[in-house]
Amino acid sequence: MNKIKMLFFSVMAQLMSAVITPNPNVWIFSSTQNVHFNYNARYLFEHLLNKHTEKQIYFVINDSNLRANLTGKYGPHFINTQSISGIVTALRGGVWITSTGLPIYLLFGSSRRILVNLWHGVPLKKIVLKENNLNSIKRIFTKLVFSRKYTWVVTTSSKLIRIYADSFGVDASKIKVLGQPRNDVLFQYKQGTLASAFNGEQFDSMTKILYAPTYRDWKETILFPFPDFDLGRLETFLTKNNAVIFIRFHLQNQNDTQIKETEHIRFINEDKFEDIMTVLSQFDMLITDYSSIYIDYLLLNKPIIFLPYDISDYRLKRGFNFDYNAVTPGYHVSDSMVNLMRIIKKYIANPRTYQNDRIKVNQYFNEITDYSSELIVRNLENKLQSMQE
Repeated sequence: MNKIKMLFFSVMAQLMSAVITPNPNVWIFSSTQNVHFNYNARYLFEHLLNKHTEKQIYFVINDSNLRANLTGKYGPHFINTQSISGIVTALRGGVWITSTGLPIYLLFGSSRRILVNLWHGVPLKKIVLKENNLNSIKRIFTKLVFSRKYTWVVTTSSKLIRIYADSFGVDASKIKVLGQPRNDVLFQYKQGTLASAFNGEQFDSMTKILYAPTYRDWKETILFPFPDFDLGRLETFLTKNNAVIFIRFHLQNQNDTQIKETEHIRFINEDKFEDIMTVLSQFDMLITDYSSIYIDYLLLNKPIIFLPYDISDYRLKRGFNFDYNAVTPGYHVSDSMVNLMRIIKKYIANPRTYQNDRIKVNQYFNEITDYSSELIVRNLENKLQSMQE
């Protein structure tokens, strides 16, 4: 969409927001850039679709192809806020729920609307207003468009309230410990299968390792940051140990392919699964660096390997909310591929290694472990009722 058209719809939305009265029974969902069906917003949306049919729910998807596909699967619950009709529907929403961004960006919002940010992962690294080197323009924009409009920001633990309040620029009373709806899928819903994304190929008998590095906006992520990296040698090792590594890039890093796929090294990006949570429990092991996906994975109490190969640079450029070594229960590998292979083999032989440490860190980060979706719905209904009294 060209800039003139975008400006037109932004102005129209702001003008119409002054005359459209929000309906508490209309709930509007949004996620990444309003073009993805993912993260916590997706799973709360699906919960309402299945369990709360009395509500009018809509998800903002401004990608026409994805919107058509989702409409075919779920029904007419997807709107486009780059159209007048979609803007009207969104503005009618008495509840806005997002994982990142907003259904519509308004300079002046309605106090009659509830706005909830579910976010998309526990912030191991600094986020939003706490990010290192955050420029003043972005800081002012965030406070004006986001912070002052939030009714709630949802977290997973009471120990994280202060971090969330400072990160999102809200009073601590607005941080609610209600969990992450996406974690419900680990225990309550039937997950997808890896075979469905790989032409029916079966991996059940193999050790399945998910490798999910995080995004670095100042430099390229190095997948296997070892001076002795040898793709052929790694492939031979994985073959011998009946293991396969599935590489999942960050959403903003999808086109980086420093290595080629092999029989035992596969890519499992957005083209395979829109949201990795739908298959997360099927992996036997996780490799990551600073991605908060490991905090979700702690709920499964399975082995984790950490690759903090550039931790000094990352700490300087982005920053951490915690002592990295204290909250990352598992082997740390940053020196050699030989050591990585040795650790993988050790975990295959004994997946209980670091089990007690994983339990301890999980209890710190994840006070709410399941049934988060219904907990959020009940709290929202109570909030709406109090607003109407």
